[in-house]
Amino acid sequence: MTAAVTGDAARFVPCLNPATVSGLPLPEFLALAAGAGFPTVEVSIQQAQAYGTGPLHGLLAELGVSVAAASGILPAGPVLPAPLLVDEVTYEACLNGLDDRLKTMAALGCTVATTVLNPRSPLGTAEAWTVARQRIAHLATAAATYGVRLAVEAVSIRTGLPPELDGPHPVAGTLPRLAELLDDTGTNTAGLLVDSFHWAAAGADPAHLTALDGRITHVQIADTPNGCPTGELTDSQRLFPGDGALAWTVFADALARAGYAGPVSVELFNPDLRALPAGEIARRSHHAATRCFTLAEAPR
Repeated sequence: MTAAVTGDAARFVPCLNPATVSGLPLPEFLALAAGAGFPTVEVSIQQAQAYGTGPLHGLLAELGVSVAAASGILPAGPVLPAPLLVDEVTYEACLNGLDDRLKTMAALGCTVATTVLNPRSPLGTAEAWTVARQRIAHLATAAATYGVRLAVEAVSIRTGLPPELDGPHPVAGTLPRLAELLDDTGTNTAGLLVDSFHWAAAGADPAHLTALDGRITHVQIADTPNGCPTGELTDSQRLFPGDGALAWTVFADALARAGYAGPVSVELFNPDLRALPAGEIARRSHHAATRCFTLAEAPR
């Protein structure tokens, strides 16, 4: 039989992550997203600061686009974010300008700051857990001062990890494990970033989502290739939502049962798809973000 997703999917707001059309200057990315019909976007806060808060606020208003989430609460250079478990010296350097970055987010109306937790680390698991707990609590508390909520992402792929996310010791590579870590921080100002690709890599268990009732702060979406074992998934295989094997009706219903109603941001790292013309990428991303949740499941 086929199954149609409930009307709860209409609560999800299409969003575009700049990694999907990487290499574009910020104003070009925003114009591209707006032209494709996206009402919301993610941005690199470093790029936003470089452009200027005032001019960017005006450009967003002109385009009719809002900033749903910003990366770079811990920056790594002019565009990329740093993961949570960088070494101590690097972490302290990343904290320079933290208040200014949060002020910029608040001035742009952005209420979510995203960050990535390393799934594995050179640190032993217990030590990594302690460091991650302390850093999440600190960043979440600082962000809350500006009306910004920290959204922490669990990375569940096991192969093809970049060196800065890898190591010999596991930390927290699934949503349940990350939720346990957030509980351990003692703060209620941090939530979880759910990524459909990582959810699939961890087994695509709806209970991993429904157990997060009220704690999902942001969602990123991409599809998985047909016939690929979960343990072999890599970020370079990400597909437009609806073009692969992911059970979108199951994902959408689980998000809805968890109380999530907000942006769903298309995030692709697939080099073949990134090689398409930027306008085509944006149009296909918008089509996918608005269509995938209403796809009927294939007969089983």
